[in-house]
Amino acid sequence: MWLVPAWAPNLHPLIVHFPIALLAAAGAVDLADLLLRGRGPVRNAATWLYVAGAATAVAAYFSGVEAGRTAALTPAGAELAATHADWAFRATWLFAFFASVRLAMSYAIRPGGWLVATSLVIAAVGLAALVQTVRHGSRLVFEHGVGVRAVAAAGAAAAERSAAAGSATVAAPATAARAEAEPEPAAAPASEAAPVTGTAGR
Repeated sequence: MWLVPAWAPNLHPLIVHFPIALLAAAGAVDLADLLLRGRGPVRNAATWLYVAGAATAVAAYFSGVEAGRTAALTPAGAELAATHADWAFRATWLFAFFASVRLAMSYAIRPGGWLVATSLVIAAVGLAALVQTVRHGSRLVFEHGVGVRAVAAAGAAAAERSAAAGSATVAAPATAARAEAEPEPAAAPASEAAPVTGTAGR
């Protein structure tokens, strides 16, 4: 897929951090809205963060489903991946529903105190589900090496090739140095090289 760079195992790790950051920021802005006692611009900012977070969560969910089809997993890793997918399903679709509610609260209806309180409870439940999703996804990466084994193997192979090339480069100068250090055999004296024949004075 042209969207996936060569160093990435699939699209999922490139997307997954966006919903985490956006939805966490939405919760923080919602809390600020509660402390500021319902300021409209603050509530609207939280609403659009929820909308963006829900949209990227849907993309992350489906890219994760696709990545799970090609991942090589041990039985324990497969069980953990299934749990991760279950929590991702809950968090994704809860926030997709909640984002539509927040749009209505910001632009269609005038929310009363009970509706604001209910929305905060739903947001807290969604964020708890998001935390569980992140926790199980992190375990897949750091305990089972999902998505990083191939990269690590490629790095190890490259290091071995580099070491082998370095050894060959070092060996060549060493051979040349030994050749220079060994003196060439001295030339034989002229008297030994051409023996004189005949007698003197003849």
